[in-house]
Amino acid sequence: MLYEIHNGGRFISRGKGEHPTRIIDTDELIYVLHGTLDMFEGEQQFNVRKGEWLILHRGKRHGGKALYPKNLSFFWLHFRDLDGWLDGLPQHGKIENPSAVSVYIQNFLNEQARVEPDKKIQDLLFQLIFAELRRKTVPEPDRTPLAIAAKNYVDLHFMEPVNLCSAAEELKCNTEYLGRLFHRCYGESFVAYLNRKRIEQAAGYLADGIYSVKEIIELCGFRDPAYFRRKFRSCYNQSPGEYRDNHSGGHRNTL
Repeated sequence: MLYEIHNGGRFISRGKGEHPTRIIDTDELIYVLHGTLDMFEGEQQFNVRKGEWLILHRGKRHGGKALYPKNLSFFWLHFRDLDGWLDGLPQHGKIENPSAVSVYIQNFLNEQARVEPDKKIQDLLFQLIFAELRRKTVPEPDRTPLAIAAKNYVDLHFMEPVNLCSAAEELKCNTEYLGRLFHRCYGESFVAYLNRKRIEQAAGYLADGIYSVKEIIELCGFRDPAYFRRKFRSCYNQSPGEYRDNHSGGHRNTL
């Protein structure tokens, strides 16, 4: 075994306090679901945004650089790298498939919360989490500036009533050309990416347990509840209510 799994949980900020400054005897994975976590380790400083991860190494002093923002939420996993298992993995990076990582970590926490956790299942989920962290993504330079601008447009405005036409108008280009270019650069249509961003955001809200399903539909830019439920089920193979029931457990800490 090249690693030793300890425990994990989910942190949800209430807009108070900051990450403690400390030295611990385990390595730690932090994966941010919402907001931005400002951290340091030794002399290095990190701004870990939504969809990004950070590895904190045991025996090194680390802590927060700023107060927790109110919208901050992140998963954390404590483990020990026993023999260079983390070699080749960047300390800080962005996830290509956030929904997969969120599901793997939440399932890990659900298993952890059982009276008698199955260590084999936890080990498999742990490996799947790090497999996603190691997944190679298409370098941004290989994507055209226009395609990158269209993706950024979705990332910033997916909660609004946007579509391919509004993106093309904003970027001052032909709608059909933008659609073809986006698909070529990102491997999925503009609409598919837009829906995925909205569904991933909805899944995060459902796991938080703060908003009702009706509120989440509006917050994530959907206008048709039936359409939202169909898209959510096609992505997660369960209804929004079932997802909330299955992903609201585990170890949580708040501040």
